[in-house]
Amino acid sequence: MLRTVRPATRFRTFLLILSAFGIGFILLATSKYGAGVSSDAARNLSTADSLLAGQGFVDMVGAPLILWPPLYPLILAALSWLTNCTTFQAAWYLNIVLYAVNIWLAGWLLYRILRGRAFWAGAGALMILLSRSALRIHANVASEPLFETLMLLFFLAAANWLEDASPRALRVMCLLAGLASMQRYLGVVLIAVAAVVIFRRERLRGIGNAAIPLLTALAPIAAWLLLHNYAVSGTLFGPRDLGAMFPLENVSLSLTKIMWWFVPRVAFLDPLLLAPWIPVAFLTLLLITINRKTDWLKWSHAISDPYVWPALLFSLLYFFLLAFTVVTADHLDLTSDRYYVVILPVVVALLFISFDILVLAHINPHTRVVSYVLAGLMALWFAYPLYSLQVYLRQALVHGEPTNYNIANSANFREMSVVKAAQPILEKDPSALVYSNYLNIVWFIYHHPVQTLPFEDATQTRTQRLIALKQYYPNWPPQAGYIIWFTPNQYHHIVSPEELITISDLRLLYQDKTGQIYAVQPKH
Repeated sequence: MLRTVRPATRFRTFLLILSAFGIGFILLATSKYGAGVSSDAARNLSTADSLLAGQGFVDMVGAPLILWPPLYPLILAALSWLTNCTTFQAAWYLNIVLYAVNIWLAGWLLYRILRGRAFWAGAGALMILLSRSALRIHANVASEPLFETLMLLFFLAAANWLEDASPRALRVMCLLAGLASMQRYLGVVLIAVAAVVIFRRERLRGIGNAAIPLLTALAPIAAWLLLHNYAVSGTLFGPRDLGAMFPLENVSLSLTKIMWWFVPRVAFLDPLLLAPWIPVAFLTLLLITINRKTDWLKWSHAISDPYVWPALLFSLLYFFLLAFTVVTADHLDLTSDRYYVVILPVVVALLFISFDILVLAHINPHTRVVSYVLAGLMALWFAYPLYSLQVYLRQALVHGEPTNYNIANSANFREMSVVKAAQPILEKDPSALVYSNYLNIVWFIYHHPVQTLPFEDATQTRTQRLIALKQYYPNWPPQAGYIIWFTPNQYHHIVSPEELITISDLRLLYQDKTGQIYAVQPKH
């Protein structure tokens, strides 16, 4: 007698197949040089190296880790120590594994949200697999992939607790929220969501009974902020320029980025999507017009599902808190969506729920013409992410991970003539100190001891800058070494070699359009 395979088991097998494809995609994307490395990634990697060297939570120049919580570099250091690989390799391999895990978890969450409707859940999981944004954040050294894993596990644990209120589910939920807050500061939103979940089921009595797990989740990040960050810098989150954060503009930019997950970037659509309030308002009015009160009640009931509302609540709080914490000038690149891609599974779930209840209910999908039209629209919709993904992979095979996150580990820098020219110079002097206007990149490529160049006020005149330079840096450099100066220079607050020559002895070793290399020592 043949054994019947349950639908849930078949779907889990389907997710394993998608995860295997995901591993193939990320191996292709990182096959040339490895994972991408941003400036922030270099600081996390150097902090992990410092932990291995017994120097504590400090980066390549000895600056304390304040802008980010400590879990990510701690995990990289632990993996490096356990496997005897470099911290970069640990971060790279970890993200490969997490990409497969996150595809599976996101697909399973969609399956539970959509109550076993395998077609829609499978379409959502396939959309996540084909998402260029999801792939590229995993193909870079970044804290978001592990944060997403903890977040997805939290949503499943929260739903489990809402359904049966088991003490184990409560402990797991709070543990995951605590770990997420130690991975990224906005992980504290999960602690708040955990409190709401408990309150919604058991009211104030539940909060009292769950006080110990909630306080246990909050204690590590509170201790880090008070005993480390505040003790070191006098601030909880490091220096933040609140005047550089424009929430309404951040929300508008973020909505455009999210819309581009699903709508192709084409000339006639871009002006509309760059003003995202217009399509949002139009679609909202359209849905209000075509749906009755009973339809909205059904929709409200659907998003009240234990697998939906905690995820939706987190995503809304997370989205709007980012608007108040992201420096707008750093947010202008519309291809940069790394902060938001973690909520992609929740956005997909909300789209499918809304389409099913507020749109598809008004159409008879069982007629032949309508079914063909819907199938054609679905095929067209998947054509966009599939095309975008293959373009991305082709670029990655040629240039290394090709997005703007990856500053240090792509052909853009590795193939630079000034980078190649510095290699033999530094090989002859393995302990030489290196100064640079792109310090994080230099540290990652050469793994030499590095130090910052002097800073200046770019708004002053040259005469004023030179006077200030001699006043504040009279004995610079503190140690002889080399300067690798990249051109063009985007960091105008860093003193250029043309001005450094007034306080130190510089000897030009190499020069071309990509930069210069100098030997530098104190003035005699």
